[in-house]
Formats: sequence, structure tokens, C-alpha cells
Amino acid sequence: MEQFLDEDSPKVGIFWYDKDNNELFGVESCDADSVKLSNGIGTIGKLHQSYWKKQHYRAIAKNETDSIYYTETNYTMIPRGRVFIDNGHFKVYVGNWINDVADKLRQLIAEEFSLTDNFEFIIDSHWNLGNGWSEHNFSFDAEP
Repeated sequence: MEQFLDEDSPKVGIFWYDKDNNELFGVESCDADSVKLSNGIGTIGKLHQSYWKKQHYRAIAKNETDSIYYTETNYTMIPRGRVFIDNGHFKVYVGNWINDVADKLRQLIAEEFSLTDNFEFIIDSHWNLGNGWSEHNFSFDAEP
């Protein structure tokens, strides 16, 4: 497995990226060594869609009208991604929205998920803004 920063264990998980503030939010992660691997590949069991829906209903219940979860009902319209471990290497799946923010995002991902900065970005149309197919097609076994 790749070396990791500080003394924290490297993590896998989901996130959204706020371009205006250059920060990650909605991060859900777990230690990479706690996920069940399938053909050497693993990630957190949490789905973007499920996470966003829960936060949306929570924001409505609390009348948090300034929350992104309140105002945006479509989780695919915000830049998002997922960190996988793939045969001992970390890969971050994102959409083509990354093209103008890759360096900024690399630093944020490395810090948030306790990774070295030599992980690989994989651009896939599923993660493009407005795109998505059901993450229920994935087989995720680990929950944080």
C-alpha cells in the first residue's frame, strides 16, 4: 500500500467540491484497510445519492434555507467524486469539471483522506455535472 501522510491511516470515501471556497464538503470516509476488496478494489459503502437525500431532508426540517442541501435538490449538479483503493494504489474518480482545479483539489484530497499526492485522478463521465447513473450498481461492502 502507498505511504500516507502523518500518522493517519489512508482513507476512501465520497466528497463534493465547493469551487468558490476551494473546499471539500459532505465528506464521508473510512480507513482503506477496513473495506472489503473485490478484485483488489474497494471504497466506502455510502452512496452520494443517499447521503445528499438525507442532508436535504435534514436541512428542510431545520429550515436551513441557506444550506446547499436545502437549495440544491440534484446532488449531481455539484462537483463530486469518490476515492477508491485499487490493488494498493489510490484512485480518485471525478468528472471533467476537474480540468481547471486539479492542483487545488489534489492538495485537499491528500489532506482530507490522508493520502500522498501521488494518487491518480480518473475522469469518468458518470461524475460530470448533471450526469450520473445509479451508484446502486456498485458493490460496496464497507460502511464508516
